[in-house]
Amino acid sequence: MRIRKDGENTRQKILQAACVVFGEKGYRGATHEEICRLAHVNTAAINYHFGSKEALYAATWDYLATQMDELYPIDGGVPLNAPADVRLEGNVRSLLLRKADRGELSNFHRIRMREIMNPTGILDHAIASWMQKMRTYTRSVIQELLGPKATNEYVELCEMSLISQCFMAQGPPWKKRKHALWKFDEKDTERLTQHIVQFSLAGIAEIRRRLESETTGTRLQEPLTGDPHDAH
Repeated sequence: MRIRKDGENTRQKILQAACVVFGEKGYRGATHEEICRLAHVNTAAINYHFGSKEALYAATWDYLATQMDELYPIDGGVPLNAPADVRLEGNVRSLLLRKADRGELSNFHRIRMREIMNPTGILDHAIASWMQKMRTYTRSVIQELLGPKATNEYVELCEMSLISQCFMAQGPPWKKRKHALWKFDEKDTERLTQHIVQFSLAGIAEIRRRLESETTGTRLQEPLTGDPHDAH
């Protein structure tokens, strides 16, 4: 039992060190030696516990994604039977808190941005699955707010508008960058949440009014293509 506990402690130390090194240097720039030195373990420990650098990279993503979902659930802790506007508020608050996190989870954002800018292919499926889970929740709330006459195109457009507002707010991982125009941290989260929710609900309500009006002729002429929603 003592051996198993020590082994799990070693594995945890490697994962925590890998979060930092992969976050700072990316998959290609990270080395076994640097990760093990930061974790204070033998250089053979990565192969013993994970099998390879690639497997450690995948495990690091899973570890950070799990931490993110546990600390900031996508529903914001709001019950599923709550009104849709309240669920939207919980969703937005969760998205902003994720961006504002100053701790270990800042490496989650760095790894994900590196995979967008210079993908390794290792995390493609894991990131896509994680994104889909978040999008499914957000879209379900928007669909309810838009009403039964809203097509998938309208839901996607509203999703894009909502997520873009959250994406434009620059949390602490990017706070020192000169090009960051809308900086915020945890103390600003509630104020920003209320603004985004108020702005989005007004827009969604207007679209719903138009959709439910017999005289409206506002329809999309062509379906959207591509996936503009990677900003979650």
